[in-house]
Amino acid sequence: MHIAARVAVETPAPNQRRVPREPVEVAATIRSAGFQGHDVVIRNISTLGFMADAEGEFDADAVLIVRLPSLGTVSARVIWARDGQIGCEFVNEIDLHRLRAVLATTGAAPSRRDRRPRLVS
Repeated sequence: MHIAARVAVETPAPNQRRVPREPVEVAATIRSAGFQGHDVVIRNISTLGFMADAEGEFDADAVLIVRLPSLGTVSARVIWARDGQIGCEFVNEIDLHRLRAVLATTGAAPSRRDRRPRLVS
């Protein structure tokens, strides 16, 4: 018996995000296993990843440990690194409520599309 199948996988186009990122300015520390930490400044963040100003050499697919205020330590994979910046994807998606805690520490507000209606008495 022979079964033919065609599988379609939807992938975002270059520069198209699966989830919108919020602009922030968050001081954080990143390190890879067995290495000293690097201080970085995260410039945008979402539940799936972030972009940061980071000096040094970072290999694509390297897994980093990221320490974020109000969030603690999370793992992220380097997707790209160039011109003193890195783009990373969290190994496990961050809960929206936990991301809002990070945004609150920076004074950044979640975008309107993420705000839930509130009952006002």
